[in-house]
Amino acid sequence: MSGPETEVHREQLRKRLVVRLGGFIQGIGLSVLEAQEIVERAIADDPAASAEDIEAKARAWMLIALA
Repeated sequence: MSGPETEVHREQLRKRLVVRLGGFIQGIGLSVLEAQEIVERAIADDPAASAEDIEAKARAWMLIALA
């Protein structure tokens, strides 16, 4: 994918993962903005990873952020 297409894909993935993690985010008391930032960092950490792997990483990082 080229630059603009990559950015669009990342944005769509970030939005989709934040929605999928919505209940988890609410349950741990994390703000949506904080969650979006964590998901974005998880995507940037390994952009070639599957959505499921990125979601798992973001979930773990959200728990770490609470510590």
